[in-house]
Amino acid sequence: MESILTAYSNNQDEDKACEELSQKLHGKDAKLNFLFCSRSYDPAKMSAAFNKHFNASTIGSTTAGEISPEGFSDDSIVGISFHGDEFESDLISIPDLNDENEEAIIDLKKQFHAIQARHEKSLKTGKTFAVLLIDGLSVQEEEYVSIIDDILKGVPLIGGSASDKLEFKSTLVYSNGVLQENTATLAIITTTIPFEIFKVQHFMETDKRFVITNADPKTRTVHEIEGYPAGQFYADLLGVQLSDLSPTVFSKNPVMLKMGDDYYVRSIQKMNPDLSLTFYCAIDSGLVLRLGSLKSLHETTSDFFMDLANNLGGFKTCIFFECILRRLEIMEMSQEERDRITELYRKNNALGFHTFGEQFGGVHVNQTLTGVAFGKRRV
Repeated sequence: MESILTAYSNNQDEDKACEELSQKLHGKDAKLNFLFCSRSYDPAKMSAAFNKHFNASTIGSTTAGEISPEGFSDDSIVGISFHGDEFESDLISIPDLNDENEEAIIDLKKQFHAIQARHEKSLKTGKTFAVLLIDGLSVQEEEYVSIIDDILKGVPLIGGSASDKLEFKSTLVYSNGVLQENTATLAIITTTIPFEIFKVQHFMETDKRFVITNADPKTRTVHEIEGYPAGQFYADLLGVQLSDLSPTVFSKNPVMLKMGDDYYVRSIQKMNPDLSLTFYCAIDSGLVLRLGSLKSLHETTSDFFMDLANNLGGFKTCIFFECILRRLEIMEMSQEERDRITELYRKNNALGFHTFGEQFGGVHVNQTLTGVAFGKRRV
């Protein structure tokens, strides 16, 4: 058996979809299962199917679209499983994202250090990384990514925020046997297979700068930019009408924040009736932002993975956490361009899901593609 197995199902019956997937993934015997399912499935039925057909070492979430062996898919479930002596893995559940007290953080540290000690004893030559799946509507990603990154002390962290297409109603993470809101699950994975975590984005900053003058950090809502209603200022900046603003326009015209030497996208989720703008990640009054400009998504991504494949001797599998806004941009392209991108993903053995935000290191990011690439065995 291969050490990493991948599969997907578009069967709309929750139990049959998971049964089909588990047979292909040997989900009862896996060291770890990743399951990413459409929000179109019934959460209670899907939770029961997860419990029935997979073992307890299973992490998963709902999606805004799936990345399957066939390319982009909808209303489906994709899975990745890890097997054999080349892997050790453990899960840490964070059952209540509002329970962010000192005692809870100390308990997280204890769990991680105990896992780290076991993995070091079992796989002396292995290297470790962590994957965080978290409720994408919790508005808690920045806080927990920072806390967890500090606990990990140099162990690389990636992940994705659970999503629900573009409904913004309920985003679920599989935790303690249930797909539920307001929770997160952290996977600690140690392997002797070569791997690299990554972040790809296809934007660069422009000289169009502006200052947020009124924002509510708790809800990630910007009310005013340069003293004007945020939506109106943004529309004027782009030279479009307010009625033209849409998720697709947001995806093509992100704003960017400089952190250290790098620029990070701060993506707009929606415009509200009062012309305020709600973002996918942290935002605050006084921040100086720049409008971003597009580079070729295909060229940027292709060049990056060509270099990465050379470093790793080709890919066994890549797990992708890709922002929903990247997917929207791709869906607006010509059929020929879309086919080139999906073929790129297939060629690189990619599976994953479209998110409401991505985790990379100690930062919650937007409009990026993050993930982990596993290299082919080196002789």
